[in-house]
Amino acid sequence: MKKLRYIVLPILVIVLVFGFKSDTAKDHFRKMKTLSQVIRLVTDNYVEEVDMDDLLEGAIVGLLERLDPHSTYISEKNFETVQEKFEGEFDGIGIEFAILDGYITVITPIPGTPSDRAGLQTGDKLTKIDGESAYKITQKEVLTKLRGPKGSKVEVTIMRSGSDDFDVTLVRDKIPIHSVLATFMIDDETGYVKVNRFAQTTAKEVGEALETLENQGMSQLLIDLRNNGGGMMDQAIKIMDMFINSRDTLLFTKGRIRGSSQAYKARSQYSDKDYPVVILINRGSASASEIVSGAFQDLDRGIVVGETSFGKGLVQRQYPLSDGSASRITIARYYTPSGRLIQRPYDDGLDNYYTDLAKENRELSDSTGTERPHFKTKQGRTVYGGGGITPDFYVEIDLDLTPSTQTILTHSDRLPFNYADKLKSNIGDMTFAEFASSFSMNKKDRKSFFKWLEAKEIEFEESDLEEDWDYIENRILSEVASSVWGKSYFYQKLLDTDKQVKEALNHFEDAQKLISNR
Repeated sequence: MKKLRYIVLPILVIVLVFGFKSDTAKDHFRKMKTLSQVIRLVTDNYVEEVDMDDLLEGAIVGLLERLDPHSTYISEKNFETVQEKFEGEFDGIGIEFAILDGYITVITPIPGTPSDRAGLQTGDKLTKIDGESAYKITQKEVLTKLRGPKGSKVEVTIMRSGSDDFDVTLVRDKIPIHSVLATFMIDDETGYVKVNRFAQTTAKEVGEALETLENQGMSQLLIDLRNNGGGMMDQAIKIMDMFINSRDTLLFTKGRIRGSSQAYKARSQYSDKDYPVVILINRGSASASEIVSGAFQDLDRGIVVGETSFGKGLVQRQYPLSDGSASRITIARYYTPSGRLIQRPYDDGLDNYYTDLAKENRELSDSTGTERPHFKTKQGRTVYGGGGITPDFYVEIDLDLTPSTQTILTHSDRLPFNYADKLKSNIGDMTFAEFASSFSMNKKDRKSFFKWLEAKEIEFEESDLEEDWDYIENRILSEVASSVWGKSYFYQKLLDTDKQVKEALNHFEDAQKLISNR
């Protein structure tokens, strides 16, 4: 009888809280009773024994998915894995993903990971894993199938809009836990910092990177936030505060519960940076990346170049649950200093929410074709709302590689990396500067590479590789640079064929004018 009292009491509380408030509350209680009936029917009548814990977790996940794209349930088993994203390291393929239409859908490949090296793109769907259908796969199964020891392989079948399905074999690796992937001087005055996520130590890492570059004579800075899926808001605010020497609002949030509506202001400090800044973003730049780029733009502190960002502007608070699991519930929305809502509309469903990223001309209109709302920066420049951060100067990658080139770049044997080892002996005592300016693969080297591919029984069309040779050569030489001088030099050499970076370098004068007009 004692046990029954404990069961009845919560039901009485529910009735007291919901049952006499309104007709809507009564409807809620009726639905809860219906859910209880369905659970009982399944338990008593389903054709075979069911894993009720798994079913109930599915119900919770479904409930949260109906709210918005970013409210989520974290099971007890997955809790540690999710925390690793910001606190630890793990072995895997390196993608941010969501399950849409029953398939694993790439939100963004994490820079520097197997998925990034293989050329996976935002919007790619993984239809098979090791030859088995991945349709209707669960998050739990994704982690089981895609994670594994470093060096082990997993074959995935990719469905990409506008092309036939193709297979990619990924070699699992350590997923980097550091935030700053590369720090170097592009030229005598331009520093470059590539930030791949906002985790617990990101602001500290960025501060150290800036100090290193300043000691090398940096007088202008390029911050690369492309494919940075975001992370911790406080780290984004700390980074912005390094560059804003006023009491301007950096970001504000609006919600309906206590503490969810806040304004975050800059602090004027003697250490604030005063050099011009250009920020690179693309469609994979989300959340904290948009907080940073949006504030730089609205406060006329820097120029933004690239593509309109992802549009993730919902604030989640993580609530621990009694069984060791957790739930992240959206409690507010992010707004940039000018009042722009960062969040992109999601009323048309989750699938459209993500596939809209592939839509052309996002810079001028939203998914319905409606012109984006206008806002004004601190100095009166026009910027655009409607979700995501629209760059001051739009530059798309527009990388259309032939099938043979895709085969070479995505092969599980990491062909550019392996062939680079054959070229290392030719470097001698070259400095990186000498290598970058004078080392190249001539026609003889090119033919040697083709013969090497044939010897490894790699199928390709020579005309395809000839068409994309500049890009392939750059990938090989970037691997050489990484092997000889370190990982930062891999990214530095990649810039040779990076159209967005080349355009960004043309806009430091614009960034300087913004500073001069303050």
